[in-house]
Amino acid sequence: MIKGARFSGIASGIKAAGLDLGLAFFDRAVPHTALYTRNKVKAAHILYNQRKAANRVRALLVNSGCANACTGEEGIGDLAAIASELAGRLNIRADEVLFASTGVIGKRLPVETIVAGLPGLVGALSQDGLEVFARAMMTTDTYQKIVEERMPGAADCTIAGVAKGAGMINPLLATMLAFVFTDYPLEPARMGRLLPVLGRESFERISVDGDTSTNDTVMLFSTGSAPAQAGAGAFRQTLARVMKALALMIVRDGEGATKVIHLTVKGALRKKVAEAIARRIAGSPLVKTAFFGCDPNWGRVIAAAGDANVPFDPDKVEIAIQGEVLARGGVEIPFSEEKLKELMTANREIELVVDLHDGNACYDMHTTDLTFDYIKINASYRS
Repeated sequence: MIKGARFSGIASGIKAAGLDLGLAFFDRAVPHTALYTRNKVKAAHILYNQRKAANRVRALLVNSGCANACTGEEGIGDLAAIASELAGRLNIRADEVLFASTGVIGKRLPVETIVAGLPGLVGALSQDGLEVFARAMMTTDTYQKIVEERMPGAADCTIAGVAKGAGMINPLLATMLAFVFTDYPLEPARMGRLLPVLGRESFERISVDGDTSTNDTVMLFSTGSAPAQAGAGAFRQTLARVMKALALMIVRDGEGATKVIHLTVKGALRKKVAEAIARRIAGSPLVKTAFFGCDPNWGRVIAAAGDANVPFDPDKVEIAIQGEVLARGGVEIPFSEEKLKELMTANREIELVVDLHDGNACYDMHTTDLTFDYIKINASYRS
């Protein structure tokens, strides 16, 4: 439970069924910071939020079922109208309201439907409402994603995070919304430094399908309602764990996924080299389908690495799956294909290690396989 914050979620009618509108409300104006998609096409809520001059806010309104992306100035104007209505019911200023949306691109928000749901949403606010808030922003997710930790040595300080996301997930942010709340006192400048760094080590290290969404949003809020009994280092470590756990929940819930692959590229001359190779392998449809078929096809892995447009020596590369070496010095060595298939079949989470034997730099990330169910889900998403 986050002191100084209340949450709610309702079924307002944006979606045909299920919760689709969530509200986080703070007892006083609180500082926040955000990360947004790097896609040049940005949803209306991002454009609206970025135009706000004030750093301190009182409310966050989240909806699922409609991305409100590619809706022009009208989509931004819809948010202004909703902010005015919500502010009146909460007795706050309209510029103290933030938004986040997820769903189908190209459709404007049903403003009248949302406004009609605001009385029930405000009335349902509760300190124990984080679960329904998390459910209200789900789309193809199979479960709500919530992580909560008490800070070591600070019994009164808590960090709680919620996230949604299962598809359109790419390491440079994705179709995901993630909100982290803490009652630990944080200054805006420190929040602004922490979130990008920890975001790179969590949400930017996952991939489901390699597509970067228009709506990606990660936010951090501090109510400052608890005494700072722990040091800055303890807070940072706890926040990093919460964000990493949320990111792993997203990739493990990847649309249609049957496997989660923990990919490590090591032995690189520079971290940028390892990262480029890891991202190229993680996004390769051929690599991902091989893991779906439990096929230890290491040739697809090294081929993807060679297409990363970074320097390395293929003749030094070593590749291992589940600790079993398949290739060394860039060529296949004897291994039991039957044993590898058994290992890949028996385990949902699989370790893939690519050692370049060029240096000491490394980079790791998590990705998923590519399945028939992923295609089914995304072939009929609008309908």
